[in-house]
Amino acid sequence: MKNRAIKLLLAVLLAAGLAACGEQASVLEPDNPQDAELTLIVDEVLFEAIVLDAEASINSLVGVVAPSEGALFAQPDPQTIEQARELLRQARQKFFEARRAWVNGDTPRAAELAQDARELVAEALILVHGEEAYDNLLERVDHIITWLDAEVDEEASELLARIRELRDEAEALRDSDLIAATERLILAVQIAHRERVHQRSRELAWHARLSVFMAGVAVDLAEEYAGEDITEMQTRALRHAMYLHHMAQEALSIGRFRLALVLAREGINVSLIVVMLEPTTDADKVQAMIDLSNLAIAAAEEAVANEPAGSLPVQLLELAKRLQAHGMDIQDTYPRRAIYILWHASVTAHGVVQMVS
Repeated sequence: MKNRAIKLLLAVLLAAGLAACGEQASVLEPDNPQDAELTLIVDEVLFEAIVLDAEASINSLVGVVAPSEGALFAQPDPQTIEQARELLRQARQKFFEARRAWVNGDTPRAAELAQDARELVAEALILVHGEEAYDNLLERVDHIITWLDAEVDEEASELLARIRELRDEAEALRDSDLIAATERLILAVQIAHRERVHQRSRELAWHARLSVFMAGVAVDLAEEYAGEDITEMQTRALRHAMYLHHMAQEALSIGRFRLALVLAREGINVSLIVVMLEPTTDADKVQAMIDLSNLAIAAAEEAVANEPAGSLPVQLLELAKRLQAHGMDIQDTYPRRAIYILWHASVTAHGVVQMVS
């Protein structure tokens, strides 16, 4: 029972598989894998999360919810921003058409329209960010693959082959068609937002609250990690993560727990990009993550000194220690995977400190 609880916590914190059920229009569980993927890509909550994610990325250049009042780089042309937002409006409309086609039983048309919708999202991102949009999505897909490959989320592990396939398709398309390549990565992220079946709404609400809380911790830690020497690209990623956390809080406040969970997990995921964009070698990043996790775990051990055994903060601290140990074990053979794992150990331990303070 305890192992099962830890696995559920890990799935919430680490953004590997996504979205528990409980809201309306939940994803079905057909036997055919192709049909299963289609039900994921026409799910209203999962597509809305993709569009909101893109809006957060675009808004990261505008600075409404910026880390500070002073922008570190010039804002893009307002006309370009409006063009991108119009593309996202068109994407929503195209998705609704896909949804209707699916409901009416026209699955080939639904798949075609859903792809059109994702391509519009990709076009909007590239219009504003250029190749950086692709690079950031590739980093996030690599993160997803890392966790599924490590079998952190066993329920979503069957998606790993498909996500790898989409990543390979994206890389093959990158030089010839950046929009099509970016669309492949968007699909990989979307189908990784794995619906969990038979989970009660009360459990979903609990997981959503914990995930939103941890997303805030991740954003704070990423900002602290980047420090005063933060680069323009890191600032952009940090703002993106802040927007996702803000949107997740709003979704949580109105009871849209599944959407809140998806957005919060992506906030954790994007906050990691701040670390990955640090202009150092992977070996230096690994050592920095070891140092960061050591400090975080030490602070968490002090914070839980008077907590009862088996309490949530104590379980989370145990989880952080296991993550740290695993990250350190593989630092020489898989340094980038170690960075991911050590980062989450630090986020989890910092969450413990905030939880009991």
